[in-house]
Amino acid sequence: MATSVSDFLMENVEQQVETKEISFKGFKSPFVIKSITAEENSALQKQATRRIKDKQTRQITTTTDQDKYIDLLICASVVTPDLTNAELQKSWDCVAKPADVLKKMLLVGQYAELSQEIQEISGFDTEDVNDLSDEVKK
Repeated sequence: MATSVSDFLMENVEQQVETKEISFKGFKSPFVIKSITAEENSALQKQATRRIKDKQTRQITTTTDQDKYIDLLICASVVTPDLTNAELQKSWDCVAKPADVLKKMLLVGQYAELSQEIQEISGFDTEDVNDLSDEVKK
């Protein structure tokens, strides 16, 4: 079967944002997460990356804060509850800190499960992501 460029044009590609509900014990309503595009992911990685200039050699290196990246990824993926909602933030005593709201709301295992579900819905192979994260830490 021959393919043509038109098969790959934006108007001919069905790219839907996937959503998924995740229920956690203690919450009346489920959390709703959405998939993240590669473009959105790049922007999140950029936010978690900082440049460091060595004063002696004047070389600039970049380093990515993996914890910050994962927090940003999770916050960008959570649709419900709205982590930017002022009432929710005030209730959990984390004003202007969406990632901290989640960390206070969820048990560590729930937070890890949420992270894994987000990675899966966004097309990551979670084993590869965990291996990559371990490599970066080394």
